[in-house]
Amino acid sequence: MMKKSVTWLSVLSVSVAGVTSLGFSSAYAQSKATSVKPVTIVVASWSGTNVTNGIIDQQLARFNKTHPGIHAIYRPISGDYETILKTEFVAGDAPDIITLNNGGQAPTFEAEGAVVPLNSFMAKSHYSIKDFYPGAINMFISGKTVYGLPRDQSPLALYYNPVLFKQAGISGPPKTWAAFQADAHKLTDSKKKVYGLVQTPQEPRWAQFVYQAGGSIMNPAMTKMTLNTPAALKGFSFFINLYRHGVAAQPSEVGATWGGQALGMGKAAMALEGAWAIPYLQDTYPKTKFAIAPLPKGPVNNESLDFPTAWSITKDAQHPQQAWEVIQYLTGAGEAQWVEQGGLVTVRKSLVNMPYYRSHPIYSNIIKQMSNAIPWTFPNGFDQYVNSTLGNETLLAVEGKVTPKEALSQLQQQGQATLQNGGQ
Repeated sequence: MMKKSVTWLSVLSVSVAGVTSLGFSSAYAQSKATSVKPVTIVVASWSGTNVTNGIIDQQLARFNKTHPGIHAIYRPISGDYETILKTEFVAGDAPDIITLNNGGQAPTFEAEGAVVPLNSFMAKSHYSIKDFYPGAINMFISGKTVYGLPRDQSPLALYYNPVLFKQAGISGPPKTWAAFQADAHKLTDSKKKVYGLVQTPQEPRWAQFVYQAGGSIMNPAMTKMTLNTPAALKGFSFFINLYRHGVAAQPSEVGATWGGQALGMGKAAMALEGAWAIPYLQDTYPKTKFAIAPLPKGPVNNESLDFPTAWSITKDAQHPQQAWEVIQYLTGAGEAQWVEQGGLVTVRKSLVNMPYYRSHPIYSNIIKQMSNAIPWTFPNGFDQYVNSTLGNETLLAVEGKVTPKEALSQLQQQGQATLQNGGQ
């Protein structure tokens, strides 16, 4: 929800000299096995796909072979990830390492002291963050403090059905807002319940149109709402009017639960999704052809929202130095392994030319979008506003019960009140 400054590179007290490669030197990797029982480090994340879980298991297995003094194990968490973790923090029994998600999770855990700063570990290891995409690393930096190192990311891109495009006489994906709207009209057949765009009308989808019009959601410090501007209204109105004109639909209207599923069902000609939709579509709807393009450009730019995750050390870690060794590996040599085995998009600029991406060109336009993406996040205590007010007001606008201007006015007022009350 904000575009953080990239000046962190100049202010972090982290030495960038002496880093040799993504392997990162490690005292533990050079040590000899002893009879001393290795330190156990528990690594946790939400329970993802079998592919994701398998990659993490293999990453840690390789780490354990070269670090005899440490035994890292993976514990996927099923259910409400954040709620379960908060319960474990209260009990003083949280994992040593967790995955921090985008949205409000990272600011919340940072503000509550659930995860520890990594600056001192990075300085001692001469660990460089220059190779990370700004959109991937910025969200986990508060002021000069680094709380997490990126694991994966994905900006939103335009998924489309080339078969439906050809049937409608459209030669390729839209490159501008005007073309996007015109194509959506041509691609919509309401009698067949096929729509130009199928998307849940939520802030992580319309915010990018606000940015593309030159507006923003909040100021960089996340202390003031900025939805009361002509640019914000222009971007929000463009998104809302796609529904009001009948060329966009909610997933439930076509029997789907999200845009990617609607695309796979052949009910959506376009959807705004990230890299997570690629394996889903390939595995669940192998007969449905799809392609990916950069987002159409708005009046100012074609900025996208980015959804990065990061590895962090928790306050409950009994052996933080060993936990750091694990994170150093996962974000170094392990990151290349993540790419090679089909994880989400890399967070490192140096890895975008790996053979995997050359042999999987479907990722190319998502990678192109990464340099022009803003991490999706909001401040600590803002969850209720995001989960209720934002969605409710947007839906009222989509249904024509309020105008886009009235909806933004309510979002501005209630958002500012929430900020002033410290998220209460």
